Amino acid sequence: MKIHILPSEVSDQIAAGEVVERPSSVVKELVENAIDAGATDISVRFEQGGKTLLEVADNGTGMTPEDAEKSILRHATSKIASIDDIFSIRSFGFRGEALAAISSVSDFTLVTREKSFDAGTKLSLSAGKNLKISPAPANIGTTVTVRNLFSPTPARLAHLKTDATESAAIVREVESFALSYPQISFRVERDRKEIRSFPPEDSKARAAQILKEPVEQLLEVSQKIGDVQITGFVSQPGACVSQKKFQWISVNGRRIEDWRIAHAVREAYQQSAGIEKHLHPKFTLSLTLDPILVDVNVHPRKLEVKFSEPGEIWRAVKNATMFALSKTNASFSQTRALEPGLKSHHSQTASPSPKHWRPPTAPRAFDFSRQNFERDLSFSPEETTSEIAGELKLIGQVAQKYVVAEDARGVWFFDQHALHERERFERFWNEREKLLQSRQKLLLPHELKLDETEAEQIAAHLNELETLGFSVSEKLVVTEIPSLLAEENLDEVFADFVEFFATEKVREHFTEKLLRKMLEYKSCRGAVMFGDRLEREEMQRLLDDFARTQWRNLCPHGRPNHWFVPFEELDQKFHR
Repeated sequence: MKIHILPSEVSDQIAAGEVVERPSSVVKELVENAIDAGATDISVRFEQGGKTLLEVADNGTGMTPEDAEKSILRHATSKIASIDDIFSIRSFGFRGEALAAISSVSDFTLVTREKSFDAGTKLSLSAGKNLKISPAPANIGTTVTVRNLFSPTPARLAHLKTDATESAAIVREVESFALSYPQISFRVERDRKEIRSFPPEDSKARAAQILKEPVEQLLEVSQKIGDVQITGFVSQPGACVSQKKFQWISVNGRRIEDWRIAHAVREAYQQSAGIEKHLHPKFTLSLTLDPILVDVNVHPRKLEVKFSEPGEIWRAVKNATMFALSKTNASFSQTRALEPGLKSHHSQTASPSPKHWRPPTAPRAFDFSRQNFERDLSFSPEETTSEIAGELKLIGQVAQKYVVAEDARGVWFFDQHALHERERFERFWNEREKLLQSRQKLLLPHELKLDETEAEQIAAHLNELETLGFSVSEKLVVTEIPSLLAEENLDEVFADFVEFFATEKVREHFTEKLLRKMLEYKSCRGAVMFGDRLEREEMQRLLDDFARTQWRNLCPHGRPNHWFVPFEELDQKFHR
């Protein structure tokens, strides 16, 4: 078999398959170029999901005729000059492949003008061939028009999704840039109709528009932890949704997809307010760090990056999110310490209404050395502020499931089980160090009833179980347990552990998470249940505990535990 060199048009089309996967990939590359060119106004228009027409226009610096001609050549770039520059990338399109790749699989037109020139330059070609260059009238900046995308490669065209799906991908791409660059104006036009408009505004207003949350309900994240600056916004714990489409991550201004970072955010919600399994927080987070600490060239379309210290990034994101959650107003107000292993330099935080907010205790300073998991979050009930207006007066119990009370503003309906469960969990958590020291030997060793797969899960985590107060032999016989679980069904407890071992993907602070799982189990099993008839004294005790509990809106699993109806709403219902 003879070795031969591929024709340039073939190699360009192969390269296009890496850089240009779908119409939104074209938009991503062209908008990145516009931002790198200093544009303050960027418009995107497309038709039929971008398959027949894509156009990105900007008011950036534009190009000279000479640079315009070079821009469509492979490896032509203004961003790097030596191999060392690759490891300190501070711009987007540094590899010089985008325009060459796009023009090789479409009918391509570029019109550009640099401010020192009276006229612009128009450059056009089809499938990488028949280059035509001519002077043309143009504003300062660049407009790239792409028609009939993938027409030279029908096989790729056949793999595109429906117009609606491709359109949604384009809009999401523009939204990601709008989040990272709120000072830039973005407009999106689909099939000759404007569907998105983002005028220059502050970052919180831009985030609220894209996350579909009221501005006042977003919690600001702004922390310098170790080598990474983390900024952005997260939703209130009660605003979590069943979809992940409201999750945005960027690194040094570049949108990425990183499930570990998303997991870190979710862990912050889990360890503070609790969150139901099927729900996900809304957030937009921007990480800024020295480019030498992150490799952005590990993915053809740069959607993934590689951190030099991924574990530290995970902890930094989690802590920054928890700090933001600790400053929530109204009934979410509380104080928490940061997770072990991190040094925090607080820079700027949201300013909740002073009526419902008390300044939190300053976070403890940590260096990057790993410390024991016990040194973690703490609840401080005495620092809780209340949104209860005056005295919370007990009305009674409904259907042996709900406790009803009133204050000066309205009526409160409480889930009696979730309410009691939250109080118990926080009490156990505050006493966790003492609880871990108290162990009880079993009079009769307990042999766990597990299948082969479950037994392997337990056997692989005997050290963590030992730390929590369990003594389990390699044959899975339990001889000692934490005193906290003395009256619990051990088979159920370990079944809960098996589920946790099987689903937990990120092993950061694994033992601490296991401890929380154990305390959640104990909190649930001993709490007042649905259907339990309660005496007035018992109901009043639940209300008193509610006033002292910090994350009182949610049970440890993230379910709401009360519903408040203002008198004004009741008056409206009865036309008063």
